[in-house]
Amino acid sequence: AVERWEDQDAVLAAELAADMAGETREVPVATVAGQVAEALPPGPSLAGWLAMTPPTALDDGALPGVAASFRRLASWAQAAELAVVAQIASRSAAADPEAEVDEVGRPAVITEDATGQVSLALALSRYGAQAWTHLGVQLSWRLAATGAALAAGKIDLSRARLVAETTATLPDEVARSVEARVLPRAGELTNSQLRAVLRRAVIAADPEGAERRRADAEHRAKVSLYPDDEGTATLIGQNLPGVRAAAAMSRLTALARALKSSGAAGGMDLLRAQVMLGLLLGTLPFIPPPADGPPDAPPSDPPTEGPEDGPLPGDDLSETAPWPGDLDAPPVEDDNAPAESGPTLDDDSDDGDAPCQGPAPAWPAVPPSLLPALSCRDLPRLIPAAARPANESGALRPVPGLLDLAVPWSTLAGTAAGAGRVGRLGPITPAESAELARLASTDPAAQWRMIVCDQAGQAIAVTKIPRVQSPPGTGPPDGPGLVGRVSLSIGVDALSRPPPPGTGPLAAILRRALQAARYAADDAYAHAQADADAGGCAHTRASPAYRPPPRLREYVSARDGTCRMATCRQPAWRSDLDHTVPHHRGGPTCSCNLGGHCRTHHQLKQLPHWRVIQPKPGTFIWTTPAGRSYLVTPDSYEV
Repeated sequence: AVERWEDQDAVLAAELAADMAGETREVPVATVAGQVAEALPPGPSLAGWLAMTPPTALDDGALPGVAASFRRLASWAQAAELAVVAQIASRSAAADPEAEVDEVGRPAVITEDATGQVSLALALSRYGAQAWTHLGVQLSWRLAATGAALAAGKIDLSRARLVAETTATLPDEVARSVEARVLPRAGELTNSQLRAVLRRAVIAADPEGAERRRADAEHRAKVSLYPDDEGTATLIGQNLPGVRAAAAMSRLTALARALKSSGAAGGMDLLRAQVMLGLLLGTLPFIPPPADGPPDAPPSDPPTEGPEDGPLPGDDLSETAPWPGDLDAPPVEDDNAPAESGPTLDDDSDDGDAPCQGPAPAWPAVPPSLLPALSCRDLPRLIPAAARPANESGALRPVPGLLDLAVPWSTLAGTAAGAGRVGRLGPITPAESAELARLASTDPAAQWRMIVCDQAGQAIAVTKIPRVQSPPGTGPPDGPGLVGRVSLSIGVDALSRPPPPGTGPLAAILRRALQAARYAADDAYAHAQADADAGGCAHTRASPAYRPPPRLREYVSARDGTCRMATCRQPAWRSDLDHTVPHHRGGPTCSCNLGGHCRTHHQLKQLPHWRVIQPKPGTFIWTTPAGRSYLVTPDSYEV
């Protein structure tokens, strides 16, 4: 120890002598920040160093090094978060008598208790919480080397996730062999390069299993709908047979090229999208041959699609695109729909591919300039009248398989331009909302309801809008159309205004809707006055039965809007109507003791040490086994 101090004294003396001789110079932190940051391992020291100098003060040469250091630091932090989440899963499984934990703490399953805790703590949907927790468990035990590489900043989260996803179906030992093969170079590869390396490694490690998994995956094929930010949507077919999907893409491309040759405007991507929708909806017009080309002439330019020329889903773009497991707005087709809530769009089944009947339809030729202008008025009637499922008597629930449109009263009345909402899609523009409402107004099978809201936009009443039956033979000839139900939301301040002027089916519906809303508001005020006189809920809406009657169910569903779990978007009308205080323990079947919970969160509420209370009608407080509480208030409507 003495020698070490003497060495330090000698070094200090040399530094002082050099300084006095003018042989030293000060170097700004900004000059060496990148070099020092790149030399430090990720952790608190690196975080402190990076916080010393703002990006605007860094030299050009330091910027790349600092950016890479921030990426390593983010990987370290994400690895730590995933490790904590994995511990939540491990401890939850250990406390669950029906779950298993091995000798090192790895849970056999992700319990709903763990999913619920992570969902509330990180504000994730159930799908996002499950995926995030599963990734944490994978990187903590099964793919510990990948987790260590993430914590060390050698790879980032997107690459760690790729390793976990690609090896998810492999046995543990095979997955670790693939991991060992690809991990040394994973940080040097782009996402698309790493995906290709992983696929080759998986096939090489287990070729027979790869073929078996491909065949099994084809049986899990599905089509999902995701809303986009611009009011459009993404329609995705997943786990499709690869060769057939490639053939389908080739056909779309061929038809799109034919459209372009006939004079249609737009790029190939736009034309392919129009062809796909036209084929699915039966609205694809006749495509004439090019005027200056021989019949059946092949396209002069070679195809440009393919894995070598075009990006695959999740290529470098995936570093900025949302990952499906992180989407807080998952596909609206929620697999948690309660079985007792009736069929939904996902429940539509088919006994097989029916053979084509008769000759192909002769589509009329459409000028190319009109192709991009197709609107919902061009959509076919979707469901024959005989195929329409029976609905509950007196209930206002949407017809399964058809669109559920919600739109502010002011949008259709022309006094404001609020966004509408379509179930399974999300917000849509005012113009689209009005167009769908006009379409539904001509359909005698469409249901209409009015939701009266207070100044905060929360529902206080819901009522059905009576429809005037059309004379025989004047309705649509092909059965019910695209929209199954229209919900209009109106604020109490607008009830005193005159109905909007105009003629036609929609104007007549709006006049009846305003009158029905006034009656419903008067009824709601009477209930509110009774509650005030009683100093709490007077149970004027209560029923002695266990199951709520249709009017009570519709009111609670409209009040709640969605499942009463803070992170769930399942529509309340598809959820279980749950007694907050169980009915067999004296809980009334009343709006003050009912709440919509999807089947998954209804079961979560009943797990040990979970608690849900409703301190006032429509307001819920969830308390987790860890003692953390989360407040959920009624959804608000745009009026």
